[in-house]
Amino acid sequence: MIIDIKKTILKKNLGKLFALLFLVLVICLLLFLPVNDLFKGIKNSLLAIFFAFAYVIYAFYESFRNYNYIYFSDESDKIILRYFAPTYFTSKKNSIEIPKKEFAGYTLKSFFMRYRESIILLKRSGKGLAKYPPVSITALSPEERTTLLMTLNRIKRENEK
Repeated sequence: MIIDIKKTILKKNLGKLFALLFLVLVICLLLFLPVNDLFKGIKNSLLAIFFAFAYVIYAFYESFRNYNYIYFSDESDKIILRYFAPTYFTSKKNSIEIPKKEFAGYTLKSFFMRYRESIILLKRSGKGLAKYPPVSITALSPEERTTLLMTLNRIKRENEK
């Protein structure tokens, strides 16, 4: 089974770009058009500040969610999880590859009612359990999340036999 959320991340990035372009257009219209007081009693400069503040809240919310691009595959004898944060300054792409026979399970970390959720994969090694760094799974749809967790549970059960 393969999970690749390239389209989801692309939609989210396009949404951010369109929101920014909309903000710039609205602020330009409010500040440079000769129409004064578009709404009675509210100056255009105050409306421009309001739209800028609304965009800052939106941008903060998007960064709080901590979306990661995720590629998951269990089609070979390894579990492969590739991920990276699709921000403007990101260059580091990470990959976790665990032989299925060494997979020991996972733990989920959730923050603020699953608005920000990450998974930590566990691997059996000669020295005990090894934990991989947390991977944000916030960008997964509910179906993709369920499929991922069911697949990992199935592999864990097979290893316990």
